[in-house]
Amino acid sequence: MLFRRQVLCCFLQERKLKSLKLFILAAEKSADSHAADLVRALSKRFDLTLTGTGGADLKRLGQKQLYDINDLSVIGLDEAIKKLRFLFKVRDRLLKELKENRPDAVVLVDYPGFNLRFAAEVKKLGIPVIYFISPTFWAWNYKRVYKLRDYCDLVLCIYPFEEDILIKERVNAKYVGNPIKRQIDFKCENRDEFLAKGGFKDDAKIIGLLPGSRKREIESLLPVMLSAAEAMPEYEYVLGAAEGVHEDYIKEKIKGTKVRLASNLTHDIMKYSDILWVCSGTATLESAIIGTPLILLYKISFLTYNIGRFVYRLDHIGMPNIIMKKAVIPELIKSDVTPFNLMKFTDKVIAESKTVREDLKKVGDFFPDRDFSESAAEEIYSFMEKIDREKCTK
Repeated sequence: MLFRRQVLCCFLQERKLKSLKLFILAAEKSADSHAADLVRALSKRFDLTLTGTGGADLKRLGQKQLYDINDLSVIGLDEAIKKLRFLFKVRDRLLKELKENRPDAVVLVDYPGFNLRFAAEVKKLGIPVIYFISPTFWAWNYKRVYKLRDYCDLVLCIYPFEEDILIKERVNAKYVGNPIKRQIDFKCENRDEFLAKGGFKDDAKIIGLLPGSRKREIESLLPVMLSAAEAMPEYEYVLGAAEGVHEDYIKEKIKGTKVRLASNLTHDIMKYSDILWVCSGTATLESAIIGTPLILLYKISFLTYNIGRFVYRLDHIGMPNIIMKKAVIPELIKSDVTPFNLMKFTDKVIAESKTVREDLKKVGDFFPDRDFSESAAEEIYSFMEKIDREKCTK
């Protein structure tokens, strides 16, 4: 009789597995994009119902959004402190949603300052927690490893060395590849088309500006970039902006300058510019893989910098430099982010562009061609299947 009940249970669970209610918490543009790719891959395996937080990409896929990424993104400790009351309110509302409309699993995407604390609360509710794109723990804040172990049921990593470290610490971790190469999407077939779209002359020397997707980043970096651009009239300038992310603010700031705005052409800007000025983050690694010389800019608050310099464990902050274990690209950090330094290093990088491009090619070779979202979806499918099998034996 017990055996028959277990068989019936498994049959019903298998039918139930075809539908999957996911609560996805994405709080930044890149997280929204990665999560959307994951959802597309999962939709081949499940009939999905999506709730949580996200941006335009997840919204297009039908996510019921309690908060938009523009509400949630913070940069640095001081901004997080200023928004602390709001973030507590966010946490409480999200937990209320989880209790009232219990999902099959919660998927947390990056955003570790909030997500690891949120994972602890979700764990108390007995809802499976999947951390998609493991937070950085190897550069600083190694204690995150223990939070991943205690609060997360599955951790999906984008660097192979992360999986090795986490498994040794008894974390259920899986390396699923890196999305970086597959997400590079060129809209222009060649440089001529890019120049025509931007209204540039055939012999134009172009500097691409990528000041980030968070307003705090844009506010701190764009004025420096514009000042440097004004002092270097021999170049043409094009600024890449993410879809719907602070475009009005950017348009107002670049009014009356040589800088042209190109929405949704970010990867083309990376490819066809002669050099790039890039905010630290995903765009830095994308630019390096594409192979265009760049300068990394990272302007953080006094509080964040002075705490970070005591706990950061590596010599570099840019992933190209971390991978190569040397300064392949210049890093301008905090007080070094000035128009003068930007001009000086622009001249230096252009003079050494051949060597820089050779090193950047090695950065691209570090990432194997692997379908990141499909690998992640398959791991989640196996994980949910295992949960259902365990239910059958109870």
